[in-house]
Amino acid sequence: MSDLKRRILITEDNRVLGDVLRFNLQRSGFDVTIAHDGAEAMESLANQSFDLLITDYQMPNVDGAELCHYIRQNRSLDAMFIIMCSAKGMELDREQLRRDWNIAKLVLKPFSIREIVAIVNDLLTASEDTSAVYS
Repeated sequence: MSDLKRRILITEDNRVLGDVLRFNLQRSGFDVTIAHDGAEAMESLANQSFDLLITDYQMPNVDGAELCHYIRQNRSLDAMFIIMCSAKGMELDREQLRRDWNIAKLVLKPFSIREIVAIVNDLLTASEDTSAVYS
């Protein structure tokens, strides 16, 4: 693994959950930025680069669906991993989310913080292994 920290953007309107995610991901060695809604996330994405996005589905202003659409329409962002978190598990179609926005993982609330950290590690480790093969 390189000396550069992998960068994660968390988009979560629940400040406590966002802080818990940030704390645990930083302890795992990641550089983490928090946005409290999709509009704030779009601003962060315009000014910084990220390896992975963890986003809530339901948020004020710009929601997770609109944020994912924005990312996948932007060529400079469309390879970014997206983990979507939602309390609306029975209402969301996982396969459609994968097809429409290439969501790497849909995680239903409530979830284990360790589960999120493990998913992030798996996705970013796999991407490092793949890039090592092709570089």
